[in-house]
Amino acid sequence: MGLGKALGFSLLALIGLNFLFVIITETISGNLNILFSDIGNNPLIILLIFFGPIISMPGSVFSSIYLQVSSGMIGSSLIQSIGFIISPFVAAIIAGRTGEKKGGSFGGWMITAIISAVALGVLAFINPATLLYYGILVADPIVVLIFFLMSGAVNGVFYGCFSLLFTKEEMY
Repeated sequence: MGLGKALGFSLLALIGLNFLFVIITETISGNLNILFSDIGNNPLIILLIFFGPIISMPGSVFSSIYLQVSSGMIGSSLIQSIGFIISPFVAAIIAGRTGEKKGGSFGGWMITAIISAVALGVLAFINPATLLYYGILVADPIVVLIFFLMSGAVNGVFYGCFSLLFTKEEMY
């Protein structure tokens, strides 16, 4: 039961926080109307909004945040980069708190990360042009799927450590 709860709540938290950060970012940049018109024209963009940050490696996101803050570029791209860190971090903590044991907590978050990566991989096969919204050029959908799965696995392991730390079960 712990695995199912951790999976459900972490997936819900990840989707909700990703959507919230996209809305905040697009509001700050003044492109909220453009975003909603893009969603009206191509509804598959919603998959990018819900699951897009899972394909960003944590190290590159931290480097991006450092470069933006050190160069004084405080704006919508900084908020988006912060959202790329906060969304999976909070979802992993929620998986840790709702999973009853270590395996349920880590497994729930890992399955959430893999589901997110697979959803974007399916999007690469269905409509490769949609991935241009995030600047991803799709030359071969198989290569993109492998990249997405590797990113999902890296994010699953990285943030899975935090879900293990916040599990209710004792360490020993």
